[in-house]
Amino acid sequence: MKLKHLSLSLIAACGLATPAFADVPNTTPDNATCVPGNPTSSDNYKAVKWYRDSAERVAQYNQTFSIGQEKIAKKVKKDKLKKGQWGVIFDIDDTVLDNSQYEKDHVYSCEHFTPTTFYAFTESEISTATPGSVKLTCSIQKMGGKVVFVTNRDGTFDSKVQQATVDNLKAVGLCFDSVVFSNGEKDSNKTPRFMSIAAGNYESIIATNKQLKPMKVIAYFGDNIQDFPNIKQSQAIKESPDSSFYDKFGQEYFSLPNPRYGSWEANQFN
Repeated sequence: MKLKHLSLSLIAACGLATPAFADVPNTTPDNATCVPGNPTSSDNYKAVKWYRDSAERVAQYNQTFSIGQEKIAKKVKKDKLKKGQWGVIFDIDDTVLDNSQYEKDHVYSCEHFTPTTFYAFTESEISTATPGSVKLTCSIQKMGGKVVFVTNRDGTFDSKVQQATVDNLKAVGLCFDSVVFSNGEKDSNKTPRFMSIAAGNYESIIATNKQLKPMKVIAYFGDNIQDFPNIKQSQAIKESPDSSFYDKFGQEYFSLPNPRYGSWEANQFN
């Protein structure tokens, strides 16, 4: 079934699996009253405006990355972790790379996400670094850790997506040791890839550097609840906000704000 005309909520209602690109831009069609050239008529206008134009968003990214760096440094010192034997995993889209230009264009045009247009955008290599991401990724390497980006960008989509992703990451100054892609559009669960990275087993995954040795992964950063090990949106939303389920957040897991798209779109509106 083609996904380009299905919203995440409709996918959930039909009992279909969340698409592999659930952590890349919006799969929800714009409203029928959207007028091309009039961004305020788009359902996604305020969310995109907040992401692109609010001081709060800049503050929250810097705040999250700063706390993350502090926690990582303490963990390395406390556990006496040796250089090259530990690492940190980051999501890419709207965690370390800002793709909001893609959505701004769609707010103006009233178009919506399709894999074809999104990968054309990624291959243009114009995404910018998110606030604080360059400083953090490079600091991790200076502390002796490995930086691995795990993305649900489909590494099999075409012959350009992998190299374009790497080139964009390098162009904005991000420091990293490997990029791990999804292996087809149905490969949406990142946890098996997390496990492969920790074990140093790259035989079954798409990675730009398959020479990395096993490592102790001490932190994860993402803008989607499913960027963290063994967590599904449908499970997490049922947990009490004060439960131990969220204890790792702010300690080992670091979540960034994204009001524009994500696995949360399939949740019931309360």
